Amino acid sequence: MMQMVGNVQVVRPPSADPVSIEMVRRHCRIDQTTDDVLLKSYLGTARLMAERYLSRSLITQTLLWTARPQSVLTPRLHFDRSEISLPRAPVQSVQSVTILDELGNTTAVSPATLPVVPPKTLNGYIADTSMQPALLTIGGETLMTDGRTLRHVNLRHIQVQFVAGYGDDFKSVPPNIIQAILLTVGSMYEHRGDETESVGLSQAAQWLLDPDRIHWLD
Repeated sequence: MMQMVGNVQVVRPPSADPVSIEMVRRHCRIDQTTDDVLLKSYLGTARLMAERYLSRSLITQTLLWTARPQSVLTPRLHFDRSEISLPRAPVQSVQSVTILDELGNTTAVSPATLPVVPPKTLNGYIADTSMQPALLTIGGETLMTDGRTLRHVNLRHIQVQFVAGYGDDFKSVPPNIIQAILLTVGSMYEHRGDETESVGLSQAAQWLLDPDRIHWLD
């Protein structure tokens, strides 16, 4: 499996929070709405912290992953196919795959035509979204803009735009994740302005998130 380093950019943010502001108020025992702006800010931060810890997206969102293969440091890539793990789960769909080579040429990679016979002739990509993390397989016979095949180019980066998330609202998010977010928001609210208090995920929140956390293996 090719090792990748890169960054994730939100192209289309989630249309809702994983926890309603009413639930946050009840959890924090707040009877008024004057702190709603502050609570929403804490809620957004807690969601990001949980997503990064889990390597997951909670509410449906569109992401753009720009990744640089570490193997670009070698003189040339030679492979029949390469499997790449997408950095957020669960993936609903892959929208586009784009490759930039060492000459500055950009190639939009198309989905492969299935079935592939024989396997070594794979041209294009196959997305297995049933896996968590999802696997993107790009064939070495994928044709580049300048007529070369992928196996004969050095990669600058790969960009993958994909949609990820459990669903469009909080009802699709596992309850243990919701509880971890509530604990985190409650701690932020209780210790606001307290510079000596850690603002990270508490041990209790991590314990709640751990069953759904994706662990990356080299």
